[in-house]
Parts: sequence; C-alpha cells; structure tokens
Amino acid sequence: MTSLSGLNDGDFTNIDVVYTISINGDQGSNNQVLTSNGDTTEYKSITGSMISLDDLTATGGTILIGGSDTGSYDGSVARSIAVAKVPNALTAGTNITFSSGTTYDGSSAITINATDTDNQLVLSEGSGIVITDLGGFNRRIATNIDADTIVFDGSNKMEVAKVPNALTAGTNISFSSGTTYDGSSAITINATDTNTQLNLTAGNGIEIANTGGVNRTISAKPDEDTIDFDGTELTVLKVPEGLSAGTNLSYTSGSTFDGETARTINLASAPTNLDLSSSTNIIHPPNVFEVSGDLRMSIEMGNFFPNDDNSFFNIGVEDDFSTNIHGSLKVLTSSLEVCGYFIIPNNYTATGVRIDATDASGSSISRTIMCASITTYGGTGYTSLNFSGNTGSEFSLSPTMDGASDKIMLITIFTTSTSDHIRGGYIKLTRGDDY
Repeated sequence: MTSLSGLNDGDFTNIDVVYTISINGDQGSNNQVLTSNGDTTEYKSITGSMISLDDLTATGGTILIGGSDTGSYDGSVARSIAVAKVPNALTAGTNITFSSGTTYDGSSAITINATDTDNQLVLSEGSGIVITDLGGFNRRIATNIDADTIVFDGSNKMEVAKVPNALTAGTNISFSSGTTYDGSSAITINATDTNTQLNLTAGNGIEIANTGGVNRTISAKPDEDTIDFDGTELTVLKVPEGLSAGTNLSYTSGSTFDGETARTINLASAPTNLDLSSSTNIIHPPNVFEVSGDLRMSIEMGNFFPNDDNSFFNIGVEDDFSTNIHGSLKVLTSSLEVCGYFIIPNNYTATGVRIDATDASGSSISRTIMCASITTYGGTGYTSLNFSGNTGSEFSLSPTMDGASDKIMLITIFTTSTSDHIRGGYIKLTRGDDY
C-alpha cells in the first residue's frame, strides 16, 4: 500500500480513502463518527447529548411514548410510540351493547352485540283484504271476495261473475233465456209492442180532437173575449177588468181602460199635492226599518271579515240545520276579531248598536264590541265611537256618527272561542230634517 506522510495542505476536488482515516493513530470504532471541538478532531460515538432536538411528548391520553401517556422522546434513549385509544368514543345506541361498559375507545378489547327485537311490520286486515300467517315473517295478502258476484279468473285476477240482484223481465219485456238477467251469461232482452198509444186528457185551456186511429190534434182553447187567435198564434185582446180613472185622472175617451183600444191618461190641471214633509210619506232605505218608533238598519252578515291577525278566511256560515245556530256566522279560530264595514245613509245618524251572539247550543254569550268611524278618502284617521259595548243588548255610541260619503262605520267583535256564533243585529238611526 502506498503511504503518504508529512504535512500536506491544499484544495482537493476529491479525496478517495480506500481503507481508514486515523486521527492521531486512532482509527475509531464501529458506528463512530469524526467530531470537532474547534481545536482538535477525534472519533466519538453518537449520544443524545450530542444532538440538539426538540422533545417529542405524549399528551391527551391517546398516544403512548415508551408505554406512558405522558412519555417523551429526545433521541437519547430508544422509545416506542403507540396508540392508546381513539379520541372520541363509540357509544352504544338503541339495541346495541358492549361486553364491558357503554362506550368503546380502543383502550381495551371488548365485544359489541346487537339485540334482535324480532319486530316485523304489523299488518291489519282492511275491508276486502285477508292476511294469512305462513310462519315466521311470512304473510300472504289476498283480496277477500264473496266468490259469488266476484271470482278469480285463470290468472288470479278478480273479475265480476254477476250482479248481486237480478233484473227481472216485467210487463211486455222478455229475455232470450229465462226470466231474469244477472250478467253471468249473455242473453237478449226484447220488448213487446202492444200498439198502445199515450192516453191524453184535455186540461184547462186545451182541446184534443180525435182525427182517427191513433191520431189526435191538440189545440189551445181561448175564451175569444180576452184571448183569441191571430192567425195561428194566441194574442191578448183586452184585460178582463177595466182600469177606471180616479181622482185627478181622466182618459181621452171614456172612463175606463182595458187595453182593447189605445187611450191617453191625463192628470187633472189642479191635483192635490203630496206632502213630502209628512212623516207618513218618508221612504227609508230598503234595509232601514221602523220598529217601535225606532229606526233600525239591519246588520248585513256578509260584510264581516277576519282582522289582519289572521292569514286566511276563518269565519264561515253555520249550515248544520240546527234550530239554534243554523244560518249564523261561525268563528273557525279562537280569539278571532271579526270586523265589518257599514255605510250610514245620507241624512241619518247612527246612535246605537246591537249585535247578538250565542254559543254552539244557542245560549246567549257576551263578547266585547268596538265601533269606529273610518275616513275613506280625502284624508286618514278614525274616530272611536265606544269602548264598552257588548253583544246581547243595545248600547249607545258616543259620539254619534252622521252618514257621509267619506265615512264608513267599522264594527269589531272580539270572539274568544270556536263555538262563538254571530247572529246579527242592527244599527240604531235617527233621521235628519233636511229633506
């Protein structure tokens, strides 16, 4: 082997050491490395103190280092790392059990079991169905037929065999086979022509003329005084009783009119004038009635609606034909405010209100009523007309409300139960003297 001695210093691209490098005669031991302390170089074995590493530490209880859930590893001593358990345990639910405890996290070996509750679908026989228990979980479902009017065909399909009640041949009717038909076999129905005609009887105003054989002529029978024929059509000649001209009236010809000839009716030159200011000549609106000296405007039940607290139309008309509540408005949601709009006629003043309400048996109940005058156009706002009215009796309005084109009365009924029934009522009025 060629040796190299003496001190040689230089920059080398490559040094190829074939056997050993000795440091001061020390060739080192197996797995030792060259180390330097800054002044000298020597062979040393690798230890933990020689390597600067951050420690690996087990925390959380799910990892073991060196067999401990708080162990650590810094490279100085060999350690093993292992899973201690999973971080989130598996909990036994319905029909699941563990051989130990109620949770499993992998820290110990246990067995998981499922409980067989032996539950199957519960089947109940409805109309026309029969269910047969074939054992275990097996059931056969079939239609339940009477095997008389309904049978099964060759492919297990239901078919009609016949009708339950047969059709019997009556007078002038016959079948090609037998005297009844139930659909079980095809037969032919025949009718016998007896050459019998319709029996006609002349009623009031009718004449029937026999023109031979089965032929009849039917004609109208006028009195030829007030009704007669105009060609082939009936026409009125006159009315049976004439209209006589009374006081302050006259005809251009004669004193009566029966329609036979055209006449003109005339008013006398100086008739007696009608006193429109008299109370006996006042014509009230059609829904205003005079009752015991009072004027009452009937409550129109169709004017009622639910208030804005409800998103659907939840009042209806009771139509069960019960004597006590039939025709009344039924509340379909409890605590519903039923609101209605009512126009007070011109030259009339609303002074009071009465609305009746009952329960489902027809017994009178008391519910709060609130009235207000609402401005409909040309402005906004409302005026309260009462705060203490109740169903079942008349109460006064304060202030009263005059009829006006820009005002409408709002009546609100505060119901409390779905058994509440609104029967209606009236608005009490007084009439002005303007006309």
